[in-house]
Amino acid sequence: MRRIYNMDEYVNWGRWFSILHRRSQLFVVEACQKYGLTFSEYIMLIRIFDHEGAKQDELAAMLYLDKAVVTRTINLLVDKGFIYREADSVDRRIRHIYLTDYGRKQHDYLRSVIQGWVDYLVEDMDKAEIKELFNGFHKLVDKACDADLVELSKHLPTGGAVREKL
Repeated sequence: MRRIYNMDEYVNWGRWFSILHRRSQLFVVEACQKYGLTFSEYIMLIRIFDHEGAKQDELAAMLYLDKAVVTRTINLLVDKGFIYREADSVDRRIRHIYLTDYGRKQHDYLRSVIQGWVDYLVEDMDKAEIKELFNGFHKLVDKACDADLVELSKHLPTGGAVREKL
């Protein structure tokens, strides 16, 4: 049976994304309590695991974060002993971010946190549903990242495009 979405259900889409994001944050913080990591610090560490030696500006771009937020988060991770900064050999103003031995030793556990959460979320779904969900989220993220938010906000759609596709 096909379901027709009314305007309240459009609001639900935003609500569902918000709930999923917030519950994910709460889970990660709970699982990382022994390290005293915030969600932002956790996400930054995961990105550094995959891009060790990246510049702070590159991390900001990868995470779609303000450079000041990245600097604060990196300072906290340095203070907690997970990472260190190293000046660029050519331009001393540029800082590359590296894991400490302690940070590197936490990789497997910290990676398992998000894996465990995602596994929990999809445990009642079959392989086809998981693949469809993954592909759908990937498309949504690509579209969101490509959006010119200022321009888009000037030309709000009248709504109904989703309703017509369902």
